[in-house]
Parts: sequence; structure tokens; C-alpha cells
Amino acid sequence: MSTAGQILLHRKIVEWEWYTDINTCRLFIHMLLIANWKEGHFRGTTVPRGSFVSSLEKLSKETGLTKREIRTAISHLKTTGELTVETTNKYSVFTVQNYDLYQSFDIQSDTQETKKRHHNDSTTTTIDIKYKGNKGIKNNNICSEPESAPTPSGILLPLNDKSFYDVPQDKIALWRATYPAVDVEQELRRMVAWLDSNPTKRKTRRGIERFINSWLARTQDSGGSKGQKEVREESGNNAFDSDERWKQISRAIDEAGDCFDRRNDLPFG
Repeated sequence: MSTAGQILLHRKIVEWEWYTDINTCRLFIHMLLIANWKEGHFRGTTVPRGSFVSSLEKLSKETGLTKREIRTAISHLKTTGELTVETTNKYSVFTVQNYDLYQSFDIQSDTQETKKRHHNDSTTTTIDIKYKGNKGIKNNNICSEPESAPTPSGILLPLNDKSFYDVPQDKIALWRATYPAVDVEQELRRMVAWLDSNPTKRKTRRGIERFINSWLARTQDSGGSKGQKEVREESGNNAFDSDERWKQISRAIDEAGDCFDRRNDLPFG
């Protein structure tokens, strides 16, 4: 098994449905690490990019999982379309589906070829990645600065998977500009309280921002949460006071239920 080079691992994997299943997630990442980055051959069989030759026993030794745990994890990955397996009486060819989506480019030299061929008695086929020199990688795409992570605000909205959405500061700034009559931070804290009190109506990570926007839009339309006294005076006391506005928002969200999350979340990748 080669340990040269690296793979791409997108942060989006934390939203993947098997991410919290330690055995399935561990096996899948291991498969990404050992899969061929270009086409190879094993005992007369073509092993394409994204595939590798192995067995339950081999995978068990490499990951520290039992054969039973390996079988269960493989079943999970096959069920959700992340993996296909072609089995013979001696070995299996495992293929990571959508490998090119996970690994959009590979680090390899155009002028240096692999000098060692694979041994026919090797159970696992993985093609080594070679580097030109030892001064680092000069590909502009690889050396570009990584995207900076958003700055968290510390306002944590509970989600339906028992994790939390830490509202980014840049989103708060956007919502302030979009809903000028709304005290965005105060409304976010009210959302925290509402979601905490209504655990069955918590949102997914993909649906939480739709929920926030709907809440803020209703608050804006009902008179906002800033300067209620001035708003009432200007509108002849026809604007909703704070208590009435809060009741209206709660009723609207109760009626809406989980409509924001009816669209299924996309799987990882």
C-alpha cells in the first residue's frame, strides 16, 4: 500500500450521512487513499482510476476493523451509491463512485514515470504518485491560498441532527442590510430559544438559512424589531407591538412546519 502523495478531502464531508458512522466513514476515507489515481492492471484485469484490488481480509488488516465491520460498512456505501464491488473467488475490485468529483486533480509529474511495476502477487493495486524534485509543488492551482473560513458569531442554532449552526458574521452583516428594521442578532437569539423549545421542528444544515430568512422577512413585514415606539407613532399605533409580532411569527412557523426542509439534502459529493 502506497503512502506517497495526498488526496483531496472537502469539508463538505461533515454533512455526509455516514460521517458520524465511525466505521463506514473510516473505511470510505481509507478507500479514497488507496484507490488508483490513474488506470492500472492486476493479473490481466484493468483497474481504472478510482478503483483498487483488495479483499475483506486485506481491508481488515489495513483499517483495524473486523471483517464483519468491513462487510457492514461496504453494505452502507453500496446502499447509498458511494461504492461498487466486483468479486471473484480470490479478490475483489472496489470502485469509488464519483471519484473524479472527490479528486478533481491529481498531483503528478508529466516528465517522470513510475519506475517500478506492480508485483503480480500484490493483493492491493495502488499507483504511486511521483514528484519532480523535492522543492515542493509549483502548480498554481495547488499553491493558491485556501479560502478563509467564515468568522463565527457564537450564536448557535440547534439542528435536527443535534449539531449546531454557528451563524457567520458575514451572514449577519448581509441580513442587517437586507432587513434594516430588524435587530438581527436579537432575532437570531429568539430563534435559538424557539428551536430549543421545539426540537421536532429543527432544520437541516441546508435548510437553516431558509428558515432564518423566512423568520427575518416576517419580522420585517410585521414592523421590524427596531424602534417599535417610533414605528407605532408613525403608523398610528397600527404596527404590531413586540408581543403580538412574536406571537404572529410563532404561529406562522408552526403552520409552516418543516416546509423549508422538504427538499432532500444532497449526498456528499
